[in-house]
Amino acid sequence: MTSEIENLIDELPQASSQRVEEVITILEGVLSGSECNFPIEEDSDSAYKCLNIPRAEELIELIRAWNTGERTKDDYESGGKKISELSKELKTAFNQI
Repeated sequence: MTSEIENLIDELPQASSQRVEEVITILEGVLSGSECNFPIEEDSDSAYKCLNIPRAEELIELIRAWNTGERTKDDYESGGKKISELSKELKTAFNQI
């Protein structure tokens, strides 16, 4: 994973709603450029990458849902933990792609 992608993901927990949307749009573009051709049996690294692309896409959608949902002050206080956890999982998924 490039440091630019890692830095973008690190921004998510502290970013404004607009910036979160910008970041996840960029990340979606990165994923759409990732080709996934299921490999022959000996190439387990490519297979692992192919399995993690859908997981990253799922995490992006969860972050988008968190970002666009109606949240109260209590949600923001508890939601900070959720967005941090989602960001960590997303970083892991991108590292595995």
